[in-house]
Amino acid sequence: MLRPFLMGALTGAAFGMLLYKVGATRYSRVMGMLTLRDTKVMKFAFTAIGVASILYGLAAALGLAEAWGLAPRVMPWLGSAHLLGGVLFGAGLGISGLCPGTCVAKAGGQGGDRKFATPAAMVGLVVGVLVYGAAKDWLLASGVIAANQKPLTVYGELGLPYAAAALAWGAIFVLIALFADRFTPEKGYEPARPRHGLVDSLRGEWSWVASGTVGGVLVVLATAQGGYLGFSGALLAATGWAAQAVGHPLELVPRINEDIVWRAALIVGVWPGAWLASRFSLPSKAAVADPAPKVLDPVAIGRSFGAATMMAAGALIGGGCTTGAFIAAWPTMSLGSLAMAVTFFLTSMAVANGRRLAHTLDVGAAQAVGDRAYD
Repeated sequence: MLRPFLMGALTGAAFGMLLYKVGATRYSRVMGMLTLRDTKVMKFAFTAIGVASILYGLAAALGLAEAWGLAPRVMPWLGSAHLLGGVLFGAGLGISGLCPGTCVAKAGGQGGDRKFATPAAMVGLVVGVLVYGAAKDWLLASGVIAANQKPLTVYGELGLPYAAAALAWGAIFVLIALFADRFTPEKGYEPARPRHGLVDSLRGEWSWVASGTVGGVLVVLATAQGGYLGFSGALLAATGWAAQAVGHPLELVPRINEDIVWRAALIVGVWPGAWLASRFSLPSKAAVADPAPKVLDPVAIGRSFGAATMMAAGALIGGGCTTGAFIAAWPTMSLGSLAMAVTFFLTSMAVANGRRLAHTLDVGAAQAVGDRAYD
């Protein structure tokens, strides 16, 4: 069990570092994405999807997919669960600006200007797993979660070979990222001092091009290990493992095997990866000149807990989170992942923009705070 744990933890640490360095743990960047006022994280995700798709497609075209373990795992079609789960997950994302992976990365990077809000969200993630466990049988019996779960794909429904479809799909997403960069804004956070040389470039916040490329490679490397880069499944595995360790095993995780260990280690590794990234990074000029104080805000704590509970339950009902059902799943062209991700992104954008219209979200103010504290 040691090898899968180490491999999963190293993969999770690499992705946790990446989430921090691209700014995906920033509340201001996520809310900027959902309101189309800062599209850096969106461009990062589209690039990662494009790179992973092209790598999978090349492996399939060259006949290396099976030999190298690069035949991607396809999310099954779960029926209306994608809609219910997507709405719950999207609402939590639109409120908190977090997903399971970025929540743990934010805790590791010690970001945010609200004391205990991120730890409360992490507790909420575990509660969301327990809520899903209590509701799963009813959801299956009522037909919300489809009993006959098939791995439906776009290329399969169209009768196309995966290699050609994946290469074309990847090229489309790279073009979308370039188009978004040309016509949509991106917020800049000036570092405390000018960057000179490779080391300073690594210490700064990474561009969406470099980050997306690394993200796509990590998705494919996870597949080569026999794993899957998704943090809702990893959260479930870690919670199940912890429950067994304290003598209260979950029915959702009946036994610990190498796959469960790899998945659990994946999300465990995110925390130290983000922590190392934060320790190595250059602070912003505003954070040095006028750092934002940490504020105890009970409302923010409660909001983070509730939103994370909805997110975790929604991700498990609908089949994945922003990493598992979007970045890692869209290269497979799974119809289930398309339904889930489209639902939660539309929901989260509606929630975020609704908050903006109701004057409970000020993206400009959030960005100002984000300049003074890695929010």
